[in-house]
Amino acid sequence: MVPVERHAQAVTFGRHHRSPGLEVVARDRELGVGLAAAERAGRVDRVLDGQAQPATGPEHPAELAHRSLHVVHVLHRHERYDEVGHRVPERQVRAVRPQHLQPRHLTPLLAIVALTLLGQLVRAARWALLLRGRAHVGLLEALWVNAATGLANYVLPFRTGEGLRLWWLAKRQRQPPAAALGLIVADHAFDLGGVTAVLGAGTVLKATATDSQLPALPALAIILSLAAGALVMIAGGAYLGPRLVTCRPIRRKLSRFWTDALTRHSVVFWSGLGSVPRRRLALLLATSALAVSLDGLAFAMLFSALGLGVPIASAVVAQVTLLFMYLLPAAPGYVGSLEAGGTLLLTSIGLAPGAAAGAIILWHALATASIVGLGVVALYRILRVSKTGCGTRE
Repeated sequence: MVPVERHAQAVTFGRHHRSPGLEVVARDRELGVGLAAAERAGRVDRVLDGQAQPATGPEHPAELAHRSLHVVHVLHRHERYDEVGHRVPERQVRAVRPQHLQPRHLTPLLAIVALTLLGQLVRAARWALLLRGRAHVGLLEALWVNAATGLANYVLPFRTGEGLRLWWLAKRQRQPPAAALGLIVADHAFDLGGVTAVLGAGTVLKATATDSQLPALPALAIILSLAAGALVMIAGGAYLGPRLVTCRPIRRKLSRFWTDALTRHSVVFWSGLGSVPRRRLALLLATSALAVSLDGLAFAMLFSALGLGVPIASAVVAQVTLLFMYLLPAAPGYVGSLEAGGTLLLTSIGLAPGAAAGAIILWHALATASIVGLGVVALYRILRVSKTGCGTRE
């Protein structure tokens, strides 16, 4: 028998033979990329189990070897067989293994920290720009306020940490309550605009099949509609609210509660945003898009650190989609809910369950370290400055 043909048949039908070719294709198993077509894997299983026979007839030895190695390549990508062809139990496929949590490269981890801090600086610059018409706030002070608020939101439920920023605006910057609340709403509206833009681009890429590893199109469409709906409610309600209230036919149909609510919302929103020149709005929008892009690039570095082949566009859209997990009621630090939702999201872009769970656990650990570390320093700075200011006034 020809050596190449004997080797190919051993690979295809013998589950107890090790060969150098298997060592090469086994490396792809480490990527944790799941098999997209279950039917294709089922056909391969039947061939290996002897339930189906390969095509009969003469076949060139080189073609047989190529086809055999492709079969093993598919199996290793599906993570259902080990290097010698033994079936791996399904619970081991779905379990988080140590290699799923072990970074292979240190440079992407450092890039995650750098991109995260850069994104925080960009948001601080936007916050300082938003306040420029009412108060002179430095970049570092804006960074400390945002970081302390992020820590409070991370620990307390229902984003009650925004009360810290409201207190800082009212007590430290001497802003009226309506203007302070309007500034916070406007800041979140700019963030929501950047998120909506990224989700819209991802939906277009998925609909046109430009990037096949993006989350499912129905999921993207639902989340995009939620983001766009919230943005329309904030901005559209502030703009159209007074006009709807003054319209007699609409005013007759609306109760007094809704007319008062629309009026208050419009007054609050424009109290905060009214001091921002229109030429500065474009700059605020640009900083919002840049901040969202930096967060997405940091998420893409996670897959590079773990050796997972996820396109940058898919990583950016997935990270923006993951932000909606923070809106759901959860335990302090989003323990459990972020892992569950993140694993489901990452499996939808092609990762195996074990690799997806390992990636989201590592991301959660890095995010917690950055939020808590920067937030504790920021909270100390704010409280120290507050006590110093009180002592000076006294």
